[in-house]
Amino acid sequence: MPRPDTVGSIDDQLNDLRSRISELGQQVDTYKTKTAAALGAGVFLLLLAVGASYDLVIGKNSVWLVRGVTRETLVWIASALGLSALLLLAFGLVRSRRRDRGLDARLEQMEREYADLIERRDETLRRGY
Repeated sequence: MPRPDTVGSIDDQLNDLRSRISELGQQVDTYKTKTAAALGAGVFLLLLAVGASYDLVIGKNSVWLVRGVTRETLVWIASALGLSALLLLAFGLVRSRRRDRGLDARLEQMEREYADLIERRDETLRRGY
């Protein structure tokens, strides 16, 4: 009959699994953070482009002339901001759709294993091993 797990061996497995969960969680979080940064920057630039375009349509380019920005320059600025915003938003959406869902599944699997090991350790402690 095989000897049941000892608390020490289960603790070693828990430490190893905790480390692997941490590394994989960091990898998933980093990917999500980069995606969120691209989307956030895209929205911010889009708002700037809309603001500059609004000033152009309404005819408030005199405010910009005080700063030394001509109407033509403001058109270029609004276009560049809009294009940059669309590129960042597209990049963020592509990253969001192409993300590796296998990593999330592996992380969930490891977390379930961790919970099972905790239960095994507690059971082993109750039995007195």
